[in-house]
Amino acid sequence: MSCFLNLFCCCCCSVYDLAFKPDGSQLIIAAGLRVLVYDVADGAIIQPLKGHKDLVYCVAYAKDGKRFASGSADKSIIIWTSKLEGILRYTHNDPIQCIAYNPVTHQLASCSSGDVGLWSPEQKSVNKHKRWPRPLKWEYFRSLLPDVSITMCPTCFKMFHSEDYELLVLQHNCCPYCRRPIDEQN
Repeated sequence: MSCFLNLFCCCCCSVYDLAFKPDGSQLIIAAGLRVLVYDVADGAIIQPLKGHKDLVYCVAYAKDGKRFASGSADKSIIIWTSKLEGILRYTHNDPIQCIAYNPVTHQLASCSSGDVGLWSPEQKSVNKHKRWPRPLKWEYFRSLLPDVSITMCPTCFKMFHSEDYELLVLQHNCCPYCRRPIDEQN
């Protein structure tokens, strides 16, 4: 463990993400412009991987441990083999926010602020879904809400829908919450 701490102190860069190899033997770390691969048994760095031109934000291992991926602010995803070789690189339109492997199909999902990419070992290309619809603005939702009139009990100060309150007062001659008669003076 002291090897991990010594390296982090010396490298002077931020760690954005980390992931264990499914068998627990290695740890990959997104640190600065590199992906660092550690041997968990002794804490020694196996190899720093170069390939990204900007900060590496995310890393993820496939469940079978045969490959892992890294995503960066340079808008690229690199898929690495267990032999620490970059085998595929693809890009998005914006910096990569997150990546995740599907544990069943080994498909990799990658996401930027503007699109989502899906890649699997069986296919040669990446399927991208660009620009999902933006959320509706508050003003639009506000216009969908009905105007509701409310009233308040003068005794307990609880608020009620006006029509419900008036109906209950007519039926029982008291507040539905505090049960104090409405005609009674405070």
